[in-house]
Amino acid sequence: MPATARIPSLLYYAGSYELLKEVAARLRLLTTPNGRLPGDRLPEGLWAKSRAIRRDARTAAEDSERAERGRDSFEGLLWDPRQAWARPTTLVSPGSSALFARPDLPPFLTAWRDGEAAWPFADAPFPRDFLLAGHPLLRLRALLPDGPAPGYERDRIHLDAGEQLAAGLLLARAGRYDLLAHVVAAGDRALLDEVRPAFGTATREDTARALRDALADDRRRRDHLFGQYAVEPDPEPDERWIDLDWDAVRRSLDADSPDLRRQAAELVTHPRCPAELRALVAGRWTDSFVWSRLLSDRPTGLHLLRALPMRPDRSLAAAFSYTAWDGVGVDDILDLAHPADLVLRDAAGLPGIARWHPRQCVITAQDQQGAMRLARAVTEAADHHLGDDPGAWTIGCRLVEGPRFTGSVNELLKRAAAGRPRPGAAPRADDPPAPARSDDRR
Repeated sequence: MPATARIPSLLYYAGSYELLKEVAARLRLLTTPNGRLPGDRLPEGLWAKSRAIRRDARTAAEDSERAERGRDSFEGLLWDPRQAWARPTTLVSPGSSALFARPDLPPFLTAWRDGEAAWPFADAPFPRDFLLAGHPLLRLRALLPDGPAPGYERDRIHLDAGEQLAAGLLLARAGRYDLLAHVVAAGDRALLDEVRPAFGTATREDTARALRDALADDRRRRDHLFGQYAVEPDPEPDERWIDLDWDAVRRSLDADSPDLRRQAAELVTHPRCPAELRALVAGRWTDSFVWSRLLSDRPTGLHLLRALPMRPDRSLAAAFSYTAWDGVGVDDILDLAHPADLVLRDAAGLPGIARWHPRQCVITAQDQQGAMRLARAVTEAADHHLGDDPGAWTIGCRLVEGPRFTGSVNELLKRAAAGRPRPGAAPRADDPPAPARSDDRR
């Protein structure tokens, strides 16, 4: 087997072939055609990976620009007066509920309700953002099926059983049994079999009780926190944040309850979850979705990035793909996540980080967003601090491979930029050592 040396993770982020070759030469990484050291060629795969990282960075920049343009698209859709369906809010007519005359009701909803405008999303899946809105008309539209649309061969039911019951309960509590009757009349085109009896009872008796009881039963079956840890004996079934017995939760966490493990993402999202429980979950479990929830709460995420070193079995990039926009950001990760080597490997998709479960067979574009955003941030930071100075890049590469450096990416880059010795200066006692030789290349 030819003798090889491990390529420092920072080197993959260098911006040009000439820079890569100069730094590789200084690090004594150039190989012969058969891969032996020393030689005059870049190590196998280094240039291709460097180009791929730069492509990801450009893609992330383009995605960011699109996201910036569409950041307020949902609110703009509801309120933009330039939209074709927008008009002044309809006056309340006899027999219509004042609930729908609220001044903050989006104008296009009243236009659609009154038959004056077509539903603007007839050729697209129902916007999931609408499911988070409190307007009963939006919930009603979510309950109704769409007609066939381009690319779809059948009507689409947009909500699962629990979501359908929650939408129905919202309408019942608003007294809109007329709208519930409209949903019931659509039959199996709108409602799932298991919720249809509760809707029928609600419309016959003009009461929300049947929908409430059905939703409570559904949530007890699927929500372990609701069923096992609620402080109230019978909390409202559509209340997302119920009060929990945190002492009982702590005891179950200490016992590593498998049921509670399955609810970890919901647990750490609870606004009253004690900080020490969030830290306990973060330290024990590596699930990317749980970590995305932890990073979505900015104070919690910042604390964890400072307190917990990265681990090869915990991918920040995968979790960052699903972190909320107001949670931890890329700058926070570059400032706080450590050690830098694992962050750099994670962002670049280099071996040494377990990003996906072996049984996961479908990787979506969303799954890759976090890595591309981090790759963009690293390349921009490296270009800013190190530029095309091969000396600074060489110091950074030696630092990241040295056993004494355990800091963040930004700390690495700042030390590398400040640590280049002046021409003719004697080596310093604390200069980082050259990378050790090894027979593996990550």
